[in-house]
Amino acid sequence: MLMRRIARPLLAAPFVVDGVSACVDPGPRLKAADALLQRGRGRLPDTAAGTLNVDPETVVRVNGGAQILAGTLLAFGKAPRSAAFVLAVTVIPTAVTEQDFWAEPDPDRKAAKRIAFLKDVGLLGGLLIASGDTEGRPSLSWRGRRAAREARATVAAALPIGASAGSSDALRERAHDAVEQVRALSATAATRGAELAATAQVRGSEIAETAREHAAEIADTAKEHTGDIADTVKRSGRDWADLIRRRVADRLEER
Repeated sequence: MLMRRIARPLLAAPFVVDGVSACVDPGPRLKAADALLQRGRGRLPDTAAGTLNVDPETVVRVNGGAQILAGTLLAFGKAPRSAAFVLAVTVIPTAVTEQDFWAEPDPDRKAAKRIAFLKDVGLLGGLLIASGDTEGRPSLSWRGRRAAREARATVAAALPIGASAGSSDALRERAHDAVEQVRALSATAATRGAELAATAQVRGSEIAETAREHAAEIADTAKEHTGDIADTVKRSGRDWADLIRRRVADRLEER
């Protein structure tokens, strides 16, 4: 922890100083910025080249402001990974345009630019390390892999066969047990079905025999009751007829 508090300000200091210099006096960097913009316009399609039609001085000042802001954040340990990544981005155009030793004809200037280019490459490496520094905490990729393993373990534990029965032997054993249970149920159903069919046949025969035995008795009883009902109806009919005749005779006598 103490090492980070010392190393971050040391790494950020050159960028803060260079950013202040670029904002105060952008003149020495205008030629390199204009060359970088011209190179970008030449490689982009005509439809997109218009987006780089900006003032080189604006580019230099924006780059310097980004270096001041990101360098300050890195020095104080505020969002250090993001700040280091921004500084790494600002190093690339500077190293390519200002330290182009490969295009310098003068031997002394070429040697000086080579040394400056190697320093910029070293700073870029340090910034990339700082941008990936998690301060001892697990990285996002490690946490993602751990979450994936835990999810797989949870799914395996929730399966009917259990978390430890993931092998093919366990699967075959479970399948064999299921087949045996189905066969036992089929045999039991066949036996019970035959017994029920036999019972139904016997009971049907008994009911039919009983119906035949009692059919004659039921018929005789119906005949007897039918005769009684007929006699009762006849007697009631005669009584009603006599009553009606008497009532009619009484009415005639009254008149």
